[in-house]
Amino acid sequence: MDLPQILLLTAIFVISIILTIIGVQIIFLLRDARETLKKADNLLSDIGYLSNNLLRTSSGLSHLASGLQSGMQVVELVSKLLSSKKK
Repeated sequence: MDLPQILLLTAIFVISIILTIIGVQIIFLLRDARETLKKADNLLSDIGYLSNNLLRTSSGLSHLASGLQSGMQVVELVSKLLSSKKK
């Protein structure tokens, strides 16, 4: 074999090894990215669950406040009626 053929085969062999190593690294990188995306998805679903619970709780509190306000109006009306009967 001539020197150019030896150099060409050596270069092809080295490039093949480098590309194989790069391919394996890309596979590991994609695996890590998939795990990170799964964790992010779980985190976002937990945040969605918490926000739904907070929305339900705030809705319940607003209903409670409106109920208390209506109750206070009834108490004021009854007290006005009682005070007008005493006069």
